[in-house]
Amino acid sequence: MIHHLPLFLQTKIMEMDVRHYFDSVNFTKFSDLNTSSWKYSMGELIEKNTNSLTVDGIQKLDLVILGVPFDSNKTEPGSANAPDEIRKEFYHLAKAEHKLNISDFGNLKSSNSIKGNYQALRDIVEYFNELKIPLIVIGGSQDLSYGICEAFKSNKFFTYSTIDAFLDVKKSQESFSSKNYLSKIFSSNPDVFQFSLIAYQGHYVASEYFSKTKGINNHVRLGQLREDISLAEPILRNTDVLSFDIGAIKHSEAPAGNCFTPNGLRSEEACQLAKYAGLSDKLKIFGLFEVDSDKGQYDLTSKLAAQLIWYYLDGVINRKIFGTGLEENKTIYQVDVKDVGKPMVFHKNTVTNQWWMQFQVNNEKILLACSEEEYHQASNNDIPDLWLKYIQKIDEILK
Repeated sequence: MIHHLPLFLQTKIMEMDVRHYFDSVNFTKFSDLNTSSWKYSMGELIEKNTNSLTVDGIQKLDLVILGVPFDSNKTEPGSANAPDEIRKEFYHLAKAEHKLNISDFGNLKSSNSIKGNYQALRDIVEYFNELKIPLIVIGGSQDLSYGICEAFKSNKFFTYSTIDAFLDVKKSQESFSSKNYLSKIFSSNPDVFQFSLIAYQGHYVASEYFSKTKGINNHVRLGQLREDISLAEPILRNTDVLSFDIGAIKHSEAPAGNCFTPNGLRSEEACQLAKYAGLSDKLKIFGLFEVDSDKGQYDLTSKLAAQLIWYYLDGVINRKIFGTGLEENKTIYQVDVKDVGKPMVFHKNTVTNQWWMQFQVNNEKILLACSEEEYHQASNNDIPDLWLKYIQKIDEILK
């Protein structure tokens, strides 16, 4: 669609109706399931916005939902029906209390090949990136994240995070699938700035496998999150694309996930992570994958997936209300640290208590999220490991 096209062609394409690439949502089949509560539901809000949407109005949207009902690269297909199963549960949740201009474009139409599906998803993501409209992508299998990441190949500061119990890289000469899709992402995006694996289980992930990843590694084990879930907040605040594998949640709470593990995120923890994602003004894609609706028990997993989306939106709404507010609500700290030529500069949002590190890239100042701990380390004359990782990676970019 707009991949590497001249500017005048990009402008022309941006004026087209991208909805032709989707099978639109039949809201009636969802509203008829429970007409009494539809008036106060997310479904009613989204139906109203979607039905009144014009081509010119697309640019004014706060968020767009789209389904990608494909699972071509799964050893056990079964997640292709997930988008509508999740919609069935999500639409009947309580509508947002504050104004939210959100529309559901439906399910992406299938191409003639698996590769074509990835390319179509890439182009759709590029389209909405140009409009600066975040997407909620309901999968489908997690290898679809590869198509999403293809839209960010020209971004030198591209940051990708996944919430997953496993590190989905190739362990041998196995063929490409949702079990090793990360290897293809790293091969196609060798200059990825930062990659983070959140909620992984150490007994499944040998440390040697992390050598197969790219960029700055900032990983958080399940046990670490259990002790302090806020460790994930600055990571998600730095993230462009978040890919959430429903299998990261313990099997008893998400039985239609793709892995049968006794341990995993609790549902409340998963919802908190989704809210952190919504609070990030950098996040462009919230992707939810691997809900196998054929394995569902009382639709429990679809219900939880719907609640993850709801809490993501709750984070978005809170961000819209309170904002990052750095211009009005910030304090800047300059810290002299031994063996560092210039003072380290930290920014603190005095309303949200969020912290950033400041770096100079050519003539531009950029802010990268951190925790208060990095500030305290610098104040104690210790160089934070995260600061070293960032400065080394930035130096690579500038070479």
